[in-house]
Amino acid sequence: MKKFLKKSKYLLIILILLVVNFSMPTKEVAEAKTLRDLKAELNAAKKKYEESQDDKKLTEEQISKKNEEINAISREIEDIREEIQNLNLEIETLEKEIVEKGEEIKKIINYYQLSSSESAYLEYIFEAADFTDFIYRMAVSEQLSSYNDRLIDEYNQTIKENEQKKKDLDAKTISLGEKQITLQKDLNSLGSRLSDITDISISAEKEIESLEELVNTYENELKCDLDEDINNCGNGQLPPGTAFYRPVVSGYISSDFGPRTYYLKGKKVSDFHYGVDFGGAGHGAPVYAAANGKVVFITRKSNCGGNMVYIQHTVNGQKYTTGYFHLAKINVNLNDIVTTNTVIGAVGGDPNIETWDGCSTGSHLHFQVATGHIPYQVGFYTAFTANYINPRTVLNIPKEGVRFSDRTTKY
Repeated sequence: MKKFLKKSKYLLIILILLVVNFSMPTKEVAEAKTLRDLKAELNAAKKKYEESQDDKKLTEEQISKKNEEINAISREIEDIREEIQNLNLEIETLEKEIVEKGEEIKKIINYYQLSSSESAYLEYIFEAADFTDFIYRMAVSEQLSSYNDRLIDEYNQTIKENEQKKKDLDAKTISLGEKQITLQKDLNSLGSRLSDITDISISAEKEIESLEELVNTYENELKCDLDEDINNCGNGQLPPGTAFYRPVVSGYISSDFGPRTYYLKGKKVSDFHYGVDFGGAGHGAPVYAAANGKVVFITRKSNCGGNMVYIQHTVNGQKYTTGYFHLAKINVNLNDIVTTNTVIGAVGGDPNIETWDGCSTGSHLHFQVATGHIPYQVGFYTAFTANYINPRTVLNIPKEGVRFSDRTTKY
């Protein structure tokens, strides 16, 4: 009897553990999202966009002010250069006048030179006709000599002062130049900040458009209730699938998954590539859904990625989300049920055609895979990328550079 009770006790503990284990909430519950949640995220995205616009306006005002300061300094430096040029001309004129005045005085008094001898001075004095003339000649000689000395001293003093002005102006020019360099650095920094803000605002704007489209679809087309799980309303469950197909009929892998280095707009770029690039299909070639599924997110004309479509799949019981970037056009709508034969868009990415797409070097399809059904949320791409896997894990594709001509042949 004791043994039976002891065994029953163990069986009861095991049964309790099993019940607790199976009753624990799963990740699927955490992924549930309602129309109310979507609307809250839409409002948050709009607020983020408004803040970025305010920040952009403030930065543009700061840039305008810096430009005004730089222009004012440039004008001041130009005025200084003109003043220095005028001073040089004035010094040159004074030096000529010193020589000319000396010659003029020599003509008035034949004996006079700056370094005239005492005998010449006496000769002029004693040639006087009478005492009055003698006094007059002495006075004239002294006045002329004094005048000449004073004039030369004044000229030399002016030259000295102008030379000092030149030095001061040169120093001021250097100081203003340094200030101009500092202001230019500040301006460059503000320019970079404005570029970042612009990228953020564009990203937020596109996010708002996508979320508004989502809200409209669930609220007005699928008639979802505010607190209904949007995964279960409207089209219902995802269609099952058993395999992934290549998303284009022909081409080759132009850039593989993982770390890479390439040139974008003439600049060397090194990054981690979260997907694979299908090149060689040609601009406008049809892009297919890689597996049966449902279109869950669409972004149009993003500044990096261009037109993008995201599809949720359940393949062999496993949940995935795939992304198709750099599309020339999009042929599907939110919540469309798609199969491997559905053309969801066309290959784009040509920077001369899809000019809004700033991070594509040529026509190609960027294909990316994430595990799980990524929930609809602000920063969808961030969540999508956080769950990335190497597409080769689920998709059979040849080695980089090797061409293929159908969607199913194994390599």
